[in-house]
Amino acid sequence: MSGVAPRPAAERFWVKVDQTNGPNACWLWTGHCATNGYGRFCPEPRKKNPGPSVAAHRFAYEALVGPIPAGLQLDHLCRVKNCVNPAHLRPVTNKQNHENALVRRDNTSGVRGVSLNRHTGKWWAYADHHGKRHSAGLFADKADAEAAAIALRNRLFTHNDADRT
Repeated sequence: MSGVAPRPAAERFWVKVDQTNGPNACWLWTGHCATNGYGRFCPEPRKKNPGPSVAAHRFAYEALVGPIPAGLQLDHLCRVKNCVNPAHLRPVTNKQNHENALVRRDNTSGVRGVSLNRHTGKWWAYADHHGKRHSAGLFADKADAEAAAIALRNRLFTHNDADRT
């Protein structure tokens, strides 16, 4: 043993956060990020029985705000996965977090809730809710399909911030 005490977790954490753009901007995690884009942090020093890593945004939230209520997850209001600014995070249910998602990873149209039906050549408007896909119909114009998808989400969702701003 070297006799040198490891630095506290909070000290090791905050040196990996870029807050240069101020308190209202995204605080970007500059440490390790998982393949899904979210920052990861090991509260236990690596040299001494490292424990599991935790999500960096969760560590920051709990350090500055307090515990995340049981059964809830944190939603990035800014949509920036490596942001750890607690002002940009809110505790939500899994359902609410999915409702506030913007564009699915497998979306090819670039518009939330709209995809091209290859058989008809028309734009299909839909919303996923409670594990079921709801259809708003087929449209010749992508903008009309987008408007229908927005109306459908506003009817089905309780936390649809992107469409209500």
